[in-house]
Amino acid sequence: MDFVLYGISHRDCPIEKRELVVFSPHQRSDMLKKMSGETKIQEAVILQTCNRTEFYFYTDDEKGCGDFAASLAGQMRPGAEVIWKKFCRKQTGMDVVGHLFEVAAGLDSQMLGESQVLGQVKDAYSESVAHKMSKLIFNHLFHLAFRAGKAVRSKTDINCGAVSVALAAVELAKKTMDLEGSKIMLVGAGQNASIAAKYLSKLDNSELIIANRSLSNAEALIDRIGKGHAIKLTGIPKVLDEVDLVISTTSCELPIITYQSVRKSLSGRKRPLIAIDIAVPRNIDPKICKFGCVKLYDIDDLKGQIDRNMKKRRCEVPKAKKIVEKFASGFESWMEGLNVVPVIARLNQEIIHLAHNEAARYAKDFKSGNHNAEEKLKLFAESLARKILAEPINFIKGTDYKASDPEHKQAVDLIKKMFLKE
Repeated sequence: MDFVLYGISHRDCPIEKRELVVFSPHQRSDMLKKMSGETKIQEAVILQTCNRTEFYFYTDDEKGCGDFAASLAGQMRPGAEVIWKKFCRKQTGMDVVGHLFEVAAGLDSQMLGESQVLGQVKDAYSESVAHKMSKLIFNHLFHLAFRAGKAVRSKTDINCGAVSVALAAVELAKKTMDLEGSKIMLVGAGQNASIAAKYLSKLDNSELIIANRSLSNAEALIDRIGKGHAIKLTGIPKVLDEVDLVISTTSCELPIITYQSVRKSLSGRKRPLIAIDIAVPRNIDPKICKFGCVKLYDIDDLKGQIDRNMKKRRCEVPKAKKIVEKFASGFESWMEGLNVVPVIARLNQEIIHLAHNEAARYAKDFKSGNHNAEEKLKLFAESLARKILAEPINFIKGTDYKASDPEHKQAVDLIKKMFLKE
């Protein structure tokens, strides 16, 4: 039995291909059900994130699992099998363990150190458990992966600072003003707006407005975060005078907030207005800085901070990898321990059986005395057997030797031949 991983990710597959091998929860459930019916697959987990789709197997037939995974992908989505075979990457053995721990730690993410992936690994494991496809081995493996991911984030700065423009905008706003109790307007309802809104919705005593061309999309975002009210883009000038912070994120080709459109709202304003434009092309006309109350930032102002944060994260990679390697080494030792457990159990069983037989042979010499003598003789023989076995068992466990050394493996085989009947 061994570990094998088949998967595609941002490292070797473009997004336009990768998105065709993304499976719904229902499809992943169907695949896990089919895996449970395969005798060659002992345990399995399907990990899917924004940037990867991976099948983890514990199996004695790695080639068979590869063909099976490709076939399953094709059954779920037309054309997926061709893409899977072209871009699929395979890993085996302890390389799979190390990879999983790096994924959980955010070391294999497109955005180094991102935190969301650890929750996605936990979700993948939960799906597997629900289908009884995570048993002894994967239960231990994935719980160690969770601990490795948590340890990396708590003992390093691998996820320090914002490295996405949306979070960098929020981070800049926090440095520039007091967000608590403020009135904030997000322009747009796409991915960047969603990221910013998720954070801003957690602020106490603040008010959130989401302005978007499609009112229904703005309302859908509000439903997801549980806070705010929606307006159309045309309503921005009417409420801008009440707002303390604007973060604009749309993909419009022309400015949404122009000097003329907000002239009436801002011409008499005294209170500061922070405006952060992370759109390309820009959504906010730079001319609004003519109003003394406005402080405008664009994506170039954020780039320096993002680069500094990313550089700091990269400096933490060696430290993070050492933590991951320690967890992987611990798992490898645990696996090696499982391999010698049957040998130790049989060795104990065989020698104690011999001891009991010897005690029975000599028991008649003790029967005329104390009625407990026979039992005492048996305990004596058993104790002697355990003492004889102590050193061989310590050796098998790898107490004084590295269990992965070739010499150790040869010695274990020799002990089996010396003491155990096949």
